[in-house]
Amino acid sequence: MTFQTLDYIIAIAEEKSISKAADRLLLSQPALSRQLKRVEESLDTKLFAREQNEMHLTDAGKIYVNGARSIQNIYEHALNDIRKLSQSGRHQITFIYNNILLPDFSTEILPDFRKLHPDIVLSTINGNASAAKDYLSNGMADLAVVATGEAGHSMLEFLPLREEELMLAIPENHSVIPDFEQHGADLSMLSGESFILNQHNSFFHSLEQNILAGLSFLPDILCEISDINASGNMVANGKGIAFLPRSAGGQLHGCRLFSLKPQVTFQIAIAYPKSNALTRPVRDLILLLLKQAESRQTA
Repeated sequence: MTFQTLDYIIAIAEEKSISKAADRLLLSQPALSRQLKRVEESLDTKLFAREQNEMHLTDAGKIYVNGARSIQNIYEHALNDIRKLSQSGRHQITFIYNNILLPDFSTEILPDFRKLHPDIVLSTINGNASAAKDYLSNGMADLAVVATGEAGHSMLEFLPLREEELMLAIPENHSVIPDFEQHGADLSMLSGESFILNQHNSFFHSLEQNILAGLSFLPDILCEISDINASGNMVANGKGIAFLPRSAGGQLHGCRLFSLKPQVTFQIAIAYPKSNALTRPVRDLILLLLKQAESRQTA
């Protein structure tokens, strides 16, 4: 999948027509139709449905386009940072992390890093593990903190940071809370609930699929989104239930977190490209991340 392919699908969605999108993209209509067919065949699902001579997004198409636009925004952010860097003549580290997994990064780690390297621009991108791995593998980022279940990767080095727990999040006024407090979370009591899942290509989504596969009922999936904060806010507003990291508990208001039975755990790890020689600033940032993780374990 390329950035150009994302542009093709977004153009069709915005124009609601292959012919109009082809004109906008300066392509022939058959060529654009072939591109769409390749994408749909690779995903084994339809992204568009034709209604009254217009192309409308299916539910899968909406997820794809939302993800495509998020990727484009991250890419534009990176390009803007590169332009600023070239104008200032300063060196830069691009660091990707999910702010739920590193809630105190800006207040604890970043100030210490700036004291060590005031001449370095630390550009941060809020992204999930899938986006982080793509950026690291393609040389667009130097370092990331990701949720992972992998012990190794062909292009990336993983350095364990801490173990984290994936928990059930429900609205704080939900009727099952007294029973959950006494006996623990029982997913069989939530058969009538809507589930808010993580984005399809994310690591958390794979964990969620394993959890849902063990249910005795067919779960109602409300939506799949990439923003953990948004998931928590939807839970707090009574839109459904979700699976969130334990570290989200102190940051999201209006929802309660309960351990699953059996517990579901995963690793938070520092990731960086195997092919890169670590510079002194990158090594120092890694040491600060490890130091914070160690201090939390001993606290």
